[in-house]
Amino acid sequence: MTKLKFLGGAEEVGRLAIKITDGDTKVLVDYGVIPDKPPEYPMPPEPVSDIFVTHAHLDHIGALPLYYQGASPTIHATLMTANSMKPLLDDSVKIMNLEGYPVRFNKDDVSSLFAYLDVARYGETQEVGRFQVTPYSAGHIPGSTMWMMEDSRSILVTGDLYTRDTKLLVGAKPVKSDILIMESTYAGRNHEDREQVMARLKARIKEVIDDGGRVILPTFAVGRTQELIMNLADTGYEIYVDGMGNSITSIYLNTNGFLRSKKEFQRALEKVIEVRGNRMRQRALKSDIIITTSGMLDGGPALFYIQNMLNDRKSAIFLTGYQVEGTNGRLLLESGTMNIAGAAVKPEMKVEFFDLSAHAGHDDLVSFVKQVDPETVVLCHGDQREKLQEALEGYNVVLPFNGREIEV
Repeated sequence: MTKLKFLGGAEEVGRLAIKITDGDTKVLVDYGVIPDKPPEYPMPPEPVSDIFVTHAHLDHIGALPLYYQGASPTIHATLMTANSMKPLLDDSVKIMNLEGYPVRFNKDDVSSLFAYLDVARYGETQEVGRFQVTPYSAGHIPGSTMWMMEDSRSILVTGDLYTRDTKLLVGAKPVKSDILIMESTYAGRNHEDREQVMARLKARIKEVIDDGGRVILPTFAVGRTQELIMNLADTGYEIYVDGMGNSITSIYLNTNGFLRSKKEFQRALEKVIEVRGNRMRQRALKSDIIITTSGMLDGGPALFYIQNMLNDRKSAIFLTGYQVEGTNGRLLLESGTMNIAGAAVKPEMKVEFFDLSAHAGHDDLVSFVKQVDPETVVLCHGDQREKLQEALEGYNVVLPFNGREIEV
């Protein structure tokens, strides 16, 4: 009998950490944080031999260095995920020090993690304890991985999941398994058609620019920055790209085999301008579109641009990603205010949200379950899991809770 214990991420979005025990084999999938102020960590590390990383977003990797303070589990990730993790974790150390948060790990701990890296390749199986483990694309961001673990029964862990094609990636394909451990971020909610959202975003950008304004697109560095570049590069506008997204873009260019079309990505990059240094940042203030981190407005160059354009009623802030409760982005959407340098400000700019989530919506999650056709579905990484459970009549659906070990 396989045992599951969620050290985090069972009934909430973020800090996912799944301990899986099969006899004497003990492994972990992800070990992330909730990017709050300060970040919320999962339960303390428990002994495991191996860690499997689904993708390089902080809510899945942000606490991983804690495992390498006195222990040395093998860490498995695709090359794209591994390459993307390093700058994000190093930046987390920097932010802990700048913001005065408790410093839970340092750059030496981050380096220790990579000393135990085993690079995984989609479709290639390896033996880990009692498990035969095979990675498959999760369609969420480049390098994102669903992990299939097979012993007498098969377990598929999706991590964050997206099943539709985008300009950047091909969507995830279902893989048959006995037990499906699936995210449920958008349980009970569907997304507007992505192409329609992008068309609406482009139309609103045109209206703002035609009226003499500029558009700030606060954007996640990993995945979203690059998707926006691909979708907006052909608009003919002057587009500057600022923040960590540029480092991730370089990683995407130099890590082969993960993008839907590297050539199309390269062509798009030729039409945007990378911000390097303060002088270019000043020039970017006069451009048409600024794509910049952070996507939730809790740091990064986005705050610089907003500060300089606070009273510009013709300009706009267009948010395109999930805004975690407690972040500046959520505050701005709900109240029209945000905090910059410790002060509450109310931008006079237009503020709008465009749903370009890289998480599968409710109907796509239901469809994915039906195609996998498991005996048991374990729903995690969501705060409205019951809505998905209701739609999965006929399946044995389990709703785990943090800290409680269950048998499946």
